[in-house]
Amino acid sequence: MMKTNKKIKRVAFFGDAMVKEDGENFKKAMAVAKLLAKNGFIVVDGGGPGIMLAASRGAKEAGGVVEVVVLDPSKEPGNYEGTNQENLQLADRVYTMESYPARLEKLLELADAYVIFDGGVGTLSEVGMTWEMAKFNHGHHEPLVFFGDNWGQVVQDLEKGMNYEKKEKDVVFTVDSPEKVLMTLTKVEN
Repeated sequence: MMKTNKKIKRVAFFGDAMVKEDGENFKKAMAVAKLLAKNGFIVVDGGGPGIMLAASRGAKEAGGVVEVVVLDPSKEPGNYEGTNQENLQLADRVYTMESYPARLEKLLELADAYVIFDGGVGTLSEVGMTWEMAKFNHGHHEPLVFFGDNWGQVVQDLEKGMNYEKKEKDVVFTVDSPEKVLMTLTKVEN
């Protein structure tokens, strides 16, 4: 387990914007956010529905702080899931960005660690960018915690099939419970 010199305060949640509120991953994301908020972490997300809304709800149920990064509604591209009004109301702070890349860049700037649930292409773009930045900042990196059974095999296949350096593998963790997310985030700090 590669430790980081970074103090972990804000944890960004990435994942499927289309997951339904009665879906298993929605419930698990709420549970993770709730546990992290109870332990003093600030929850950060993209202000949308699905996993993002679940993260905000979970944090607020625990009395935690939520920060969201959204797109200016007039600048939203086609097929974008949009900003969720409930998520905006739950947020303690809202950052409004002019473009999708700027939104992702702001999420990267704010977060000290990432919890990643199953998702689509948007989640994949977030994974690629955060994983690369963790490599660049190795030793002072933001850990990537992949949540769920699907990720173990995906991460293993990527690490085996691609030409990943050891330091790229050191910054990634796969877990299957909220308690393991918390344990991972507390153990990776120096």
